[in-house]
Amino acid sequence: MEEQQLNNNFSIPRRQSPIAIFLIVQKLIEQIIRQFWPILLVVVLNNFDFQTKSSAANEDPYLTRILFFIGGLSALGSIIAYFKFYYYIKDDEFIIEKGLFNKTKINLPFDRIQTINFEQNLIHQAFNVVSLEIDSAGSTQKEISLQAIRRKEAEAIRAFIMTEKAKLTPINPEIETIVQEAQEENAALLMQLSPFDLLKIGISQNHIRGLGIIMGFGFWMFQTLEDFFPDYQRGDNIADYFIKDLGFGNILYFSTYLIVALIVFSVLISLVMTVFQHFGLAFFRSEVGFKVRSGLFTKREASANINKIQLIRWEDSILKRLFGIFQLGLFQASSAAVNTRQAISVPGCYAHQINTVRATYFPAEQNLNYSIHGISPLIIGRRVLYLGGIPMTILLINAYLNQAIPLAIMALLWPVFIYFTSKIFHKNWKFHLSEAGILTEHGILGTQFTLLKWYKVQAVKTKQSIYQRRHEVADLYFYTAAGSVKIPYIPLEKAQKITNYVLYKVEVDNRSWM
Repeated sequence: MEEQQLNNNFSIPRRQSPIAIFLIVQKLIEQIIRQFWPILLVVVLNNFDFQTKSSAANEDPYLTRILFFIGGLSALGSIIAYFKFYYYIKDDEFIIEKGLFNKTKINLPFDRIQTINFEQNLIHQAFNVVSLEIDSAGSTQKEISLQAIRRKEAEAIRAFIMTEKAKLTPINPEIETIVQEAQEENAALLMQLSPFDLLKIGISQNHIRGLGIIMGFGFWMFQTLEDFFPDYQRGDNIADYFIKDLGFGNILYFSTYLIVALIVFSVLISLVMTVFQHFGLAFFRSEVGFKVRSGLFTKREASANINKIQLIRWEDSILKRLFGIFQLGLFQASSAAVNTRQAISVPGCYAHQINTVRATYFPAEQNLNYSIHGISPLIIGRRVLYLGGIPMTILLINAYLNQAIPLAIMALLWPVFIYFTSKIFHKNWKFHLSEAGILTEHGILGTQFTLLKWYKVQAVKTKQSIYQRRHEVADLYFYTAAGSVKIPYIPLEKAQKITNYVLYKVEVDNRSWM
């Protein structure tokens, strides 16, 4: 009864839930911290007395006043934004009106809407509201975002829009089943991450972010050495200072433990981030696509309609291969998917689950005859020159100026390392061609696979550098509405033949790319 009443009132402009005020304040504060965190960090550290291990911020009234001023402005702006924000539905369009002095009106026709996703953080969950994100193809960011509305209202809006959208395009039978997806019917659970799966994903993640956090803390420690070691004066040689005070043996002992600690802490940080982001992840297969739910504190729900998926990509690494898992990415023609941070990603997939996704996206693939091709070995020399020669030159100059023999040895060995890794890179780069699509695979320590159907291609481009023109090789690009696929260093004649064939397949294929 309540949902029917909501449907009848969609044409009446309405505001979001009052909880949106707090969420707008939260976003403003996050943006301020994200943009000005170095300044805030310097201010806080400058007001901390390392001798007494206490904060001296209370002695600086200006800092307190600035913080209160920023907080007051954020609260006032949030209240104004809330009361000047209206949304409603009229003439098969979702409409938003907002702004006090600069009034903005956004009209999003139903036939442009691709996905409607929900998101819930802790505040949302506490008040049983959701953030509603409506995406359309061809944009690099979300078209419409509602900070907080009741979940029942959000579900009613999604069902209403998708029902009306289906009426606008009755010739496409697959559109009619979108309503079933919105109501979460006929959805089969493909996978759900267990605590053990989360552990495997966390261990096998890229730990560069964790190392970055630790190195950032180490850089701050380096900048404040004189506060921890009174005898150290800024500008002194750090190595000489520690060797003189601690001895070379103790330094070596300490460095070993420090490296181990860095590795352990980076893994722990990756584990924590994995739990926060992917806790309770469930991956569903519906009649028209896929749905993903995940998150510990912030619960996210995203869907990918099979018609909108332009390409799929899965990859492993040494550790992922040890655990038998892959990272899966679904790239669809929507604003959320064009933005890499918003792309639908499913970690911890096993081979049979990847095969299910492949069969759904590309049913005819298993009956196709692929021809396997490699890339030109000329790429080895280019990688050695750019990735090996240039860094070697910089390191040798640095070693000469500082009379550092170990650095010079490392500089001379670096191109050798790049040469052998480039040989592996060349050997592992393969692309599989068929009459209906392409599968690429490449990598050094891990392997990344990309599967693309020809009729999803919107443009093809060949690109040549001066060196490539001299050797008659080229880079070949296939562009879709959700990103591109690149094949580097293939013979120019082969690139031209593939280009002509793909453009022909796109022209004669009557299927829509989305």
